[in-house]
Amino acid sequence: MPILGINYPWTVLDGKPNYGCDFGRNIWGSHAGVSMHEAEIRADFEAMATMGVQVARWFVFTDGRGGVKWDGDGHVVGLADGFFDDLDAALTIARDTNVRICLVLFDFTWMMHGEELDADFHTQPDALRTVDGAASIFKHIIDPLLARYGTYGPAGELGRAIHSFDVINEPDWVTRGLALNHSRIQGSLRPLVRPFSRDELRHFVRGVADRVHAASESLVTVGGGRAKFAAEWDKPVYGLDFVQVHLYPDAQHPERDRDIVGKPCRDLGVWKRVLIGECPAHADREHPPSHAPVPYRLADYLAMARSGGYLGVWPWSFKGVDEFGAVSPDEYRDAFAVHT
Repeated sequence: MPILGINYPWTVLDGKPNYGCDFGRNIWGSHAGVSMHEAEIRADFEAMATMGVQVARWFVFTDGRGGVKWDGDGHVVGLADGFFDDLDAALTIARDTNVRICLVLFDFTWMMHGEELDADFHTQPDALRTVDGAASIFKHIIDPLLARYGTYGPAGELGRAIHSFDVINEPDWVTRGLALNHSRIQGSLRPLVRPFSRDELRHFVRGVADRVHAASESLVTVGGGRAKFAAEWDKPVYGLDFVQVHLYPDAQHPERDRDIVGKPCRDLGVWKRVLIGECPAHADREHPPSHAPVPYRLADYLAMARSGGYLGVWPWSFKGVDEFGAVSPDEYRDAFAVHT
């Protein structure tokens, strides 16, 4: 039976997406984390539970704007104040509602320089890319997180609400040999200053995976942006437990990705189980103006997951955080009732 999941990528606070600010204080010195609007988030998880959701995919550090403590030289020196308060609150809600969490640790935007993103702060790609930077992330971010929520940590009981760690969301966009088209990222026409190499990506992901596996029973994956790169995440060098790909078929640009719509998992030619970690909930009705969706509805994706042997298919997104809109609870519930 497929895992019933959904994307809950970030909360919405005062009508605005809270990207990167759900866990701990942010770089602007404010705190908009889970513990600041816990009742609303609990209501969201209770609603997801009634829909049959088993796992919610939730972003944590994104591009480094929140949850991370930086020194004056741009080095990671710890977790931000309030981080554990917020993650404790989130995992308590997950435990109470029986909706576990897939924690997406980093977004590909951290892997880019600020000028490539038109960001109002300076991202630090070398914190993930270099051996020294990765070692600092492991020491100051990953190890403390796992020390608290790992099997034998002081909050190990809460840690059991963590279904999996998604190390980086869509790193293929900014990795040499994988990226489809740098100029399309964030609408920018400028090339990347320094794309990651696959060796750099593999070193970082494997470092996180080994630590997670040593400290907990949680699974590890990477949120691959395109199905055509599924074989990359199947390689043993990453140490992943399952392959993950994202599926946003565009009838105007079929060349951008491999066509797996309606096709079985075995066609991808990988050994590990495959999760479709993102798909549009109802792109036939709501989508960005530049996107021309194929006529596939949520029920069709779910039927594909079950008949095709996929680990699951998780629609984007519960909160409607972008132009793909919010998942319809009734449509989700009805579709899963038929296809599970």
